[in-house]
Amino acid sequence: MPSYEHAVLSNGTAVYLVPSETKDIVTITLALRIGSTHDAIPGEVSCAMQMLKQGTNTLDANAFAEEVERRGCWLRASTNHDSSNLQITGLAEWFDDAAQFIADCLTSPRFDAEEFDKLRSRIVADLMIEMKDADWLAARAASQGAYGDHPYARSKDGTPASLAMLTVDHLRGVHQKIVRAPRTIVVAGPVTMQHAIEVLERCVGSLPLSEPLPEAPRPTTMSRIGVIAAHDEAVQTAFRIILPSVPMEHADYAAVQLITTVLGGYTLARLFTILREEKGYTYGAYAFSNVRMLDSAIIISTSVGNEFTADTMATIASELQRLSTELIPTEELENARQHILGSFARSCETPQQTAWLLYTILQFNLPFDHYERYIERIQSFTPESLLDVQRRMFGADAMVIGAGGVRSVIEPAIAPFAGVIESWNSDGY
Repeated sequence: MPSYEHAVLSNGTAVYLVPSETKDIVTITLALRIGSTHDAIPGEVSCAMQMLKQGTNTLDANAFAEEVERRGCWLRASTNHDSSNLQITGLAEWFDDAAQFIADCLTSPRFDAEEFDKLRSRIVADLMIEMKDADWLAARAASQGAYGDHPYARSKDGTPASLAMLTVDHLRGVHQKIVRAPRTIVVAGPVTMQHAIEVLERCVGSLPLSEPLPEAPRPTTMSRIGVIAAHDEAVQTAFRIILPSVPMEHADYAAVQLITTVLGGYTLARLFTILREEKGYTYGAYAFSNVRMLDSAIIISTSVGNEFTADTMATIASELQRLSTELIPTEELENARQHILGSFARSCETPQQTAWLLYTILQFNLPFDHYERYIERIQSFTPESLLDVQRRMFGADAMVIGAGGVRSVIEPAIAPFAGVIESWNSDGY
């Protein structure tokens, strides 16, 4: 990884700088260790984070947006299950202003009732649209099957019913948790550390000391469960299949990534080749890792016409069984290895990309040489050295199958591979 610098503000906030002398763009990311697993009412943290951009004590939403855009900056707020962040990107000449925008969002948000009503209406409208999308339904069904009543099973955005319970006064209380959550600032671009610390100290140095939030318990991942999210008008079946995996710090993590790439990580992978190129069932079939603070999973995702549902499910199960018992051919393994190495090299081209890798290291409390060791491991594997991990991690018996579409089509297709078949509970999505 390219180099970075580290300092600490007077209130204990860690600051990391990925410098650049040749790029004109600067990005400031204020990362907060608070996410939807900390919701008392589903969707509250996500809503509160989005409201941070909707005006300040001195500027309403339109006026604040104009100030940001007048400087050519892009400001965004996001939340996932484990964390949230405020991020702003713009020309380096506006670094001081960009830092102040971040500070204004966090320290003096307006929480205007009318703006919140607009935001809530947009979120509910999006949720109602997604309820007709088979891929979204499959993802929600798979989460229910894998995680039960754990917060990971529900959408980070809440439900129409839970959002109706939120008020701006409640969100102000959530904001108090946000400003006290553990935080880190990552700056990427042509800024010196001395200047960055001077500006950030002035803008966010008055924030209170961080207070760790209680974490949700680790989920108990289920297996051999099928969950169907029925959509009787669907012309396709969407599959989202979850296999348990390992965290990033685990000794088998690099091996799992390489094997997952062989299975479905790129266009030469097995699922893509068989289901798209050979059978012509789909535009794409993929396998990828989903690593979170409390759980890690391998996700298999595809959508096929209703008439191909049964054979697609059988094909996925067959490929998992083959992967768990046979050596990966040398050429196939080398293709997957080169895809990972090339993708990683491209992910270090800009300071902003490097900052994202650094942010990942910080979020998951990884050693700072994590990626160097990861690449060394990827380069070292042989077909023989991977077989033990294949046997332990990639059997079809560990599947949780989420499917969205016509129930009468899906149920007989997944029945041979699921000991229990449930219906998706839309009240908890």
